[in-house]
Amino acid sequence: MLASPAVRAAGERVGELAAAVLAFCALFFAGGHATAPLVWIGGLALVLAALLVVAPTRLDAPAVLFLGALFGLAVWSGLTTLWSMSPDTSWQFTNRSLVYAAFGLVGVLVGSRVSRGRLAGTAAFLLALLAGWALLAKCVPALYSDYGRIARLRAPVEYWNELALLCDAGVPLALWLAARRRIEGVVLLYLLVLTLLLTYSRFGVALACAAAAVWIVFSRERVEGLAAIALGGGIGAAVFGVALALPGITSDGQSRVTRAHDGWIFALVVLAGAAVAATAARLLRDREITRERRVRVERVAGVAALLLAVAGLAVSIAYAGRIWSEFTNPANTQVVNTQTRFGSAKSNRWTWWEEAWHAFTRHPGGGTGAGTFELTNQMLRHSPVVVDEPHNTPLQFLSETGIVGLLLYLGVAAGALWGAWRARRDPAGLALGIAVAVFFVHGIVDKDWNYVATCGPLFLVAGALVASPAPERARPRLLLAAGALAFALAATYSLAAPWLSDRALASATTAAEVEHAHSYDPLSVDTLIEWATFEDATGNIDRANELYLQAVDLEPQNARTWYALGAFYYGHKLWRLAYDALNNSYTYDRFGLAAQPCGLLDRARWNAGFRFGPNCRAGARSSSP
Repeated sequence: MLASPAVRAAGERVGELAAAVLAFCALFFAGGHATAPLVWIGGLALVLAALLVVAPTRLDAPAVLFLGALFGLAVWSGLTTLWSMSPDTSWQFTNRSLVYAAFGLVGVLVGSRVSRGRLAGTAAFLLALLAGWALLAKCVPALYSDYGRIARLRAPVEYWNELALLCDAGVPLALWLAARRRIEGVVLLYLLVLTLLLTYSRFGVALACAAAAVWIVFSRERVEGLAAIALGGGIGAAVFGVALALPGITSDGQSRVTRAHDGWIFALVVLAGAAVAATAARLLRDREITRERRVRVERVAGVAALLLAVAGLAVSIAYAGRIWSEFTNPANTQVVNTQTRFGSAKSNRWTWWEEAWHAFTRHPGGGTGAGTFELTNQMLRHSPVVVDEPHNTPLQFLSETGIVGLLLYLGVAAGALWGAWRARRDPAGLALGIAVAVFFVHGIVDKDWNYVATCGPLFLVAGALVASPAPERARPRLLLAAGALAFALAATYSLAAPWLSDRALASATTAAEVEHAHSYDPLSVDTLIEWATFEDATGNIDRANELYLQAVDLEPQNARTWYALGAFYYGHKLWRLAYDALNNSYTYDRFGLAAQPCGLLDRARWNAGFRFGPNCRAGARSSSP
């Protein structure tokens, strides 16, 4: 039975609202790359996609490429579990990829029935809320206590570069609003610029400038865009300058008292800046722009942009050697997280990229397993710094999932950018398209795939851009929706299983309870090691040995599993076995527990009769295993 126009319209409004709520949850409650929020947010995305499938949708080439590659990437990530260095990590990476595919499908299904103008307006509203909350958390210490340790702005996304990415994606949306002579556009741009600068993200600032430049080039309302940039960007930069003078806002290691005192001052400055931006935008809105003035302003802006580009090129050539040297020769410690980052090109990324490339050359076909770069980094690193991804999403897929994974990722990007290019003639579509392009460009220098807060909403937007108008009259696909819902529920359990395992393990007090935790996640080495510890404590040594060996068999290139096995042998005075296991642990991580001076490795070496290295006897002190 065909639904009436009123029923279809109501369904479309419900779908649009549900998608907005889903994006809101991802932005504000994802909790960085934590597992628990992924369960319920991902479950919502999967179920919503299954329910929306009931309405017929027309898929053309960009949508087929985008969704096919995105779901294919999730399937291929799951297959890498078969040969992964860490099957458990690959399973969780597969779960995350499946959630992003669900977000993309929701975008296609909603975008086929909602105008791009409504989508752009909703996206701008959500980003305004995000920037407002981020600044409020900086003003009120009770909302985010960790700013006392590191001042870089990151709440509620939990990672400064991802917050910067969302600000970058919001720049064209703010300019789109401003082009319609909306005061809200200038104020939004002001909030985004201020938030972006407080993240201290160097590439984020460069990408925001590039996004604004692309908008100016392709938009017809260039004068309005330039005015918005001058007002919103200029006032945002000025307020940031004030923030630099407030230690409680921009300095690390500040007390709660200092943060509270400087917080209310900063709040007043932020509100004053917003008022100035709104007032100036209102005054400019009432001024008529003649054709002659528009042409003159565009010419002046074009000459200024050309001069700025030439000057930037000259400076880049003059300092290219120093910049390249700083970037490719990082220190052996973490790069500082203060505002001085803006004047430096130092980064550990080049080292991580070399490590990822090395892993790819050894496993070109299928990679080391989805999500396993942390083990690669532990084996190859030359400093105590530990990272979970190489901070380059295409290279991440090349390293972890091989050539096949990279090609699928490139297919996702190609489909999304195809849809963005096709939508460029519509101002709202142009703004959304630039936001999607910003997302894929940013992925070249960061680990965006780890964060639902950015990947979820932006894949939803990308899906909306590749969508085609839905058929006017078609029968509901009830059977397909039922099958999709069954799959969504099964996938939701896959999301929940590792979390249930971690939760059960955290509260376990007996071997039986740990075994129950292991039943949720049979690929987890954490449960195996903990289970073995309980068995060893109760005197069941043979069973403990079997469990430790199972952990090593699951992740034979994990220094932690070898260390746990070595510590077990050491505790039972099996010196040679302890030395072999602990030496393997050191082989896979030269900065791990086995590398501690006079630790278990050194002591096992001496007790096993190998008289080289430091003289560490059994009575020497070391950290507990």
